[in-house]
Amino acid sequence: MYAGMTFEELGGWPGALMIAVCGLVVVFIVLAVLALMIMVISKVVGFIEGKMPVAAPAPKAAPAAAPAPKKEEDDEEIIAVITAAVAAEMGTTPDQTRLTSIMRY
Repeated sequence: MYAGMTFEELGGWPGALMIAVCGLVVVFIVLAVLALMIMVISKVVGFIEGKMPVAAPAPKAAPAAAPAPKKEEDDEEIIAVITAAVAAEMGTTPDQTRLTSIMRY
């Protein structure tokens, strides 16, 4: 059985609104405290890490080679896979399906 206060015991709408506003204020105060704690902790961690000795920097890796130009075979294979997927979705065979254009993004 519910043993809480009734709407009339709260004071009607003004009392109910006051409780709602108090709840919202408590939530936002807790969120502000959490944000401040996160900022303080990040400053402390940054200060502690700044005092620790830093290992020697790793040598820089050579720049990656430029990707090889796409082959015509790759394009044909992609078109075949797309055609097969469209045909499977339509419930037909790839021979009965004709793609008119494929757009690359």
